[in-house]
Amino acid sequence: MTDVKEPGLRERKRVATRLAIERAALDLSLDKGYENVTVDEIADAADVSPRTFFNYFPSKEAAVIGHAPEGPDPEKIEAFLEASAKQPILDGIRDLLSSFLDAKSDEDARATHQLQETRMRLMLQNPHLFRQRMETMEDATKKMIEVVSKRLLVLDPALESDPTTLRERARLVVFVSFAGVRNAWASWAERGGSGRLTECLERSFEQLHQLSSQVNV
Repeated sequence: MTDVKEPGLRERKRVATRLAIERAALDLSLDKGYENVTVDEIADAADVSPRTFFNYFPSKEAAVIGHAPEGPDPEKIEAFLEASAKQPILDGIRDLLSSFLDAKSDEDARATHQLQETRMRLMLQNPHLFRQRMETMEDATKKMIEVVSKRLLVLDPALESDPTTLRERARLVVFVSFAGVRNAWASWAERGGSGRLTECLERSFEQLHQLSSQVNV
């Protein structure tokens, strides 16, 4: 696993402000009903100005839906693409995702998990918000599939002449990897958010390897 620098003070403040706005938007929407909440009320509850609110989100809906996952930084993606062919692609994705997750403090990770639970309760009451959230997640998924496709082409250049197989294989790798991440989050939450989230991620991907080996027997 690659060592990752802890986020700086400015970045921690930025993340804390964004999470505070999302939390206020979700809590007020559950309490008063989504349609009855205003941006001014959200800003006041988050202890920020309306101007600051709009520095983070373009609308009330965007604050409720939440920002799209930012994903790993370009340097980590480049390292993933240039990794040796001897490294299993799942290990490469594990390290890539770990570099992103490890940039979160334990407190931020717990806050993110709590927000996700609150967001799901609200979206059950407002299906149109659920659709918007899925579209946001779909964009992040497509970007990850593009990255994995490039890595697969490095491993097997012949796939360039078979774009259908390349797309299907990349999509499958991403979906399996995301399942590993979800399992890591669930395991971490079951432990009460104790320990590093990336440790749960590593165990989750080890289990994926074990299951794959059993299937091949």
